Amino acid sequence: MWLKFGIAPDGKLVCVEDVGSGKTELLCPYCYGELTAKKGKVKQHHFAHFSATCLSVANRDFAILPLYDNFNIYLSRKDLAQLKLLWKEYGSFNYPISLGLVTPGLTI
Repeated sequence: MWLKFGIAPDGKLVCVEDVGSGKTELLCPYCYGELTAKKGKVKQHHFAHFSATCLSVANRDFAILPLYDNFNIYLSRKDLAQLKLLWKEYGSFNYPISLGLVTPGLTI
């Protein structure tokens, strides 16, 4: 998975494509740790934590899915349909999702 967005000092999200390589003034949207832009020629451009990776990333406890663009998620057809529905109805508007709507196949 690759962290593609950081938070600028003015609170706006900034894409890794819009910054230079190396240490930035951007913060992680989960732990507010400092980010470094990794813009090599082998892997996709992404942000990395300047120090230790935050627990949300290390534990794959993501609150906001769109900030990441690559996942290794294996879901059944039913669970994938449920995830798409939840994203359409809640996530794309940043509304909280009731735990009663989350099927066991979507939890870690």
